[in-house]
Amino acid sequence: MKKLLKSFVILIALFVFTNSTAFAQSTEVILPSAGLTPSSPFYFLDRFGENLRQFFTFNHEAKARLQIEFAGERIAEIKAMVEKKGINAKGLTIAESLLKANVAYAAEIVNAEKTSGKDVAALAKTLNDEFDLRDKLLEQTFKDAKEQLKTQRKEIKTKLLTEARRVGDTTQIAVLEAQLKDIDGQIDTLERKKDQLGDSLQNEQKNIEKEMNKEDLQKEEQEQKEEQEAAEIEKEQEAAEPEEIDEPKKTEEAHQAEDKNSSQDSDSSNQQKNGDKEEDNE
Repeated sequence: MKKLLKSFVILIALFVFTNSTAFAQSTEVILPSAGLTPSSPFYFLDRFGENLRQFFTFNHEAKARLQIEFAGERIAEIKAMVEKKGINAKGLTIAESLLKANVAYAAEIVNAEKTSGKDVAALAKTLNDEFDLRDKLLEQTFKDAKEQLKTQRKEIKTKLLTEARRVGDTTQIAVLEAQLKDIDGQIDTLERKKDQLGDSLQNEQKNIEKEMNKEDLQKEEQEQKEEQEAAEIEKEQEAAEPEEIDEPKKTEEAHQAEDKNSSQDSDSSNQQKNGDKEEDNE
């Protein structure tokens, strides 16, 4: 029994070491498979596995890096849930809370190491750079979701709704207008949630950034400034995009006028034909 337990501990240690090494050597971040998400009743198994890895990671720096790796898994879960169920997906709030907790714990470890007298500038920069890569994937997730909603909105507004109005299908018009209103609400919620989560993560990340050396910190601040300017330009461009033009809603009087004009045109055409026949007979 003791030999079995010892073998199990060795396997766990090797597993943790392998993952930690892969993390340190990675130069390009790709989100892991989301696997189980907080919307699953078996999500506790995923959390149990992470807690087990964390328990058997004894090196503090490796444990801090592990938190950033877990943050990447949270982002993958958020991406999977948003793509499948939208911004109101069940369990999304849980993933967001755990994501913030992962970054906060990494910052806590860095601060504790500094308090113990260690130079943590290099570790802080590594953690910050690694999280920046993952944070960009999170931003892209929200951006992709927003673009998908805008595409749905355009499809409904420029094609389906226009056709429903053309044929005068009032029931379908009401359904489609309700769908447009719901999509607009989802876009607003998505934008608000992105900003709130981004601000929360940035506040936690600042606790890591402040432990970087002065030169790296200045470089980071410049990059953040450029990203903020790019984001503002993108928002201005979105605001300047022309709205899809609705086909004007026709009143009942307009429809009656069209029918009357059509009838008059038909009568005129018939009269012309009859006149032509009379001339031919003469």
